[in-house]
Amino acid sequence: MRARAAVVSCSVTDPRPRGDGRAAFLPRRRPVWYVSRVFTYELSQGRRSEQERERVRASGPASPGAAVAIELAIAATLLSVAACRGDGAGGSESSGDETGPATESGACEEPIARPALADARLTIDADGRLRDALDRVVVMRGINTGGRSKWAPFVPFPIAPDASLDELEAAAETFFARVVPWGLDTVRLPFSWEALEPSAGELDARYLDRYERVVDVAWSFGLRVIIDFHQDVYASPFCGDGFPLWTVPEPGPPRRDCPEWFLGYVVDPEVQAAFDRLWSDETGVQSQLRAMWIVMATRFAAHPGVVGFEMINEPGWGSASSVQAFKRDVLTPFHASLAAELRAVAPDVLVLYDNPGIDALGFGEIEHQRPAGDGLVYAPHLYDSGLINGEPWTGSDPRAALSEIAAFAAAERIPALLGEFGVADGAVGGAEWLAEAMAAIDEHALSSTLWEYSVAAEQWNEEDLSVVTGSGAERAVLDTFVRPWLRAVAGTRARFSWDPVQGVAEAAWTAADGITEIVLPSRRFTLSSSEAAPRIELTGDGACYTLDANHGALLVAAPAGVEVEVRVLE
Repeated sequence: MRARAAVVSCSVTDPRPRGDGRAAFLPRRRPVWYVSRVFTYELSQGRRSEQERERVRASGPASPGAAVAIELAIAATLLSVAACRGDGAGGSESSGDETGPATESGACEEPIARPALADARLTIDADGRLRDALDRVVVMRGINTGGRSKWAPFVPFPIAPDASLDELEAAAETFFARVVPWGLDTVRLPFSWEALEPSAGELDARYLDRYERVVDVAWSFGLRVIIDFHQDVYASPFCGDGFPLWTVPEPGPPRRDCPEWFLGYVVDPEVQAAFDRLWSDETGVQSQLRAMWIVMATRFAAHPGVVGFEMINEPGWGSASSVQAFKRDVLTPFHASLAAELRAVAPDVLVLYDNPGIDALGFGEIEHQRPAGDGLVYAPHLYDSGLINGEPWTGSDPRAALSEIAAFAAAERIPALLGEFGVADGAVGGAEWLAEAMAAIDEHALSSTLWEYSVAAEQWNEEDLSVVTGSGAERAVLDTFVRPWLRAVAGTRARFSWDPVQGVAEAAWTAADGITEIVLPSRRFTLSSSEAAPRIELTGDGACYTLDANHGALLVAAPAGVEVEVRVLE
């Protein structure tokens, strides 16, 4: 008869909480042994009756040695539970901290520490999967720090125009602290060329310092940063944002009161002419854009928090008669050449590329493109044309669209990150559409960044997609968006799903050496209290877990080659 390892677990919380979502969690684990086919301990009670032990003995093997092993296992369990509960036996370590009751078998003999990474960098393997420095397969999940970043002072939270860097940092800390309970690890942080270079050839050092300080604060919360050159319909005189006004002949005053701003791509000849000048470089604006990007890449090449550069958000196609032909003949070669320039400056920073915004709405057949070069991440967007405008769901199928993106990425061996998706507050069917999108994101192990999170009393062009109100209060959309997810896998053939109705997460993979991380956001899960903690069901010879309340994660280790399955019951 072969015995399997198990453990009894009890946890204590550091009495010195930090109060910022990063409080220390100091679990203790005590090992026991049991025969898996015979008995399961009622660990919440910490004991077994003599009658139950007789039943175990009766069903055990005939071998005297095995019977002795069972008796020893029972004794070890009782001693271990006693040690956890602090009632005398077993010579347990005692710090005087309050302890909770023992949890189910499967907790680690010694608590697993979440692996520390020196920086945010990720690499791309031969199959197009993102990997961290520990060679784990990684999925990023995050949010855009969006709408309020599009006009002065070009940050996603309120500050005074003359705020000092220290004042900016304090506001940024408040802003990013809200993200911690949502269980996210990435932010797509827009920057404005209009703000960076308000006059041709003259950089605004103060804006650049401010942007870098925001990146610093995001990384201090463990958030990877995607530096996103953000533009919409070219520039602010066209009800948009992004490009400097000096690239526009005779620009009008800035505007952000245009609820139908997106139509500018289609019906505004000035917008189309601006993009035609960009792609032809007839006035040198593309060359100036490339020079601007070299400045940004040089500044942030060594920043530990930066994971990627996104070359241009939702590029316009100018007067081209076919968006898909424009992508193939103009945009894709541009992406390839600019990505090569950025990688020459910052070879370990990924480069993200996007499609024209009209592709995000699914109007017509979409040709997915793969520029030449390495270190590239495909970062398309996805919206329902009704929900983005606060109207009811049109019936568009996010699962089908995301399955197509995932299939393309797999075939091209390139990572895919859904750079934008979201719904306007209160839009009918928005929660259902978002739930479908999130299920597909899990199914295909796609990285993603929701649009959007910013704190602003004024809305940009009446867009209302922020996950918080103008005062920072959370909105109902977070009930759907915030959910467990599989962040880093030490192994292969991983799969993950979340059933929000039943409150059950399921994950499985073939283990390799290292620690696998399942995010359990503190907005949904209480990990610092053993009474309220989720129930964990773990299978796999030699596998064990630690609930890490400090980082809101379930950490799992298993011997290489073991088939691991985990269920988390909310």
